[in-house]
Amino acid sequence: MYQIKEINIDQAKECHKLDTLSINLWSYRQWEEELKREEVKALAIYIDSILVGICVFQKLFKEAQINYFSIHPKFKRKGLGKKLLTKTLVYCINIKIEKILLEVSKNNLEALCFYKYFGFETINVRKNYYLDGSDALLKEKKLLNFNLSS
Repeated sequence: MYQIKEINIDQAKECHKLDTLSINLWSYRQWEEELKREEVKALAIYIDSILVGICVFQKLFKEAQINYFSIHPKFKRKGLGKKLLTKTLVYCINIKIEKILLEVSKNNLEALCFYKYFGFETINVRKNYYLDGSDALLKEKKLLNFNLSS
């Protein structure tokens, strides 16, 4: 059984632990800093009280930007990422967000397929953005008139 709930700085240690097992993006201090920011919201998916996925996004007026999205490697391909992102989109719609942005490496084929499933479209490319020299694709999903049943 899974549960999705909003999290805060109290879960920074859990988030950092999951991050080190998955994409290893932020230090513990960065997690603390991110989760204490007022404009940042974080949703997490739990299975039997174990944190298995996180989506962190920042609100700016009528836009949101996903700053972090990851599912524990042992729990990938079980539909949990889809559940978490769907819940995030619903949350954003409920707070009147009109579009959501994110960036992803053009080499991250798994993530590209995942975001394509949700209708994210590439709106810009940041050449040689990542340390490995790969480009970052800036993706956008408009939420106005978004139909959750599709």
